[in-house]
Parts: sequence; C-alpha cells; structure tokens
Amino acid sequence: MIKRKSSTKNKYFSEFFDGKLSLPHSYWLFGVVYSIIVGIIIAIIVVGFGMPDKTINVLALPWLIYISIGIWRSSDKYKGPKFWSILAKIAIVLSVIQSIGSILVGV
Repeated sequence: MIKRKSSTKNKYFSEFFDGKLSLPHSYWLFGVVYSIIVGIIIAIIVVGFGMPDKTINVLALPWLIYISIGIWRSSDKYKGPKFWSILAKIAIVLSVIQSIGSILVGV
C-alpha cells in the first residue's frame, strides 16, 4: 500500500483538531480570526442565496463543533497557568450555548 504524505495545510488543521497547537494559537487564530472569516463566507452564501438569517447559525454549527473540540483539547494540554485553560473552556461552553439558543429561538 502506498502512503501519501499529507499536505502541510491538512496537517495544520489536523494538529489543531488534535489539540497539538498552543492554546493561544488555537483560541485566537482558530477561535477568533478564522471564525470571523468563516462567518463572513457563510453570511455571503446566505445573503447570496436569499436564505433566512437563521440559516447562518445552522451552517456555522459544523465549524463551531470543530473549533470547540480543537480548543478544548488544546486547553487540556496547556502547560501555562490553569486560569487560561479554564477561561478558554468557559468561553467554549458559552459560545455553544449561545449558538444553540440562536438556532432554536432564531435570534
């Protein structure tokens, strides 16, 4: 069987998901910067296809699950002050609650 080398980009996203990237990198880059980019792309798609606003939250759910798992795992491996690990997990839980609430209530 021939093994293919995974591309650097795939490895990067896989390492994030496995929690192998640092907590600051995971939280700020994936949780904030990349999430803004994903949100903009989803909003453009929703507006472009004339979908209801509630669709944004539904389409963003897979991304939310992905980053939540990656950040949670990264915070489990974090060697710095426990305070930051706990705050990251609190932010994840609040974000998931807010997103699910937005889907159910449609706010």
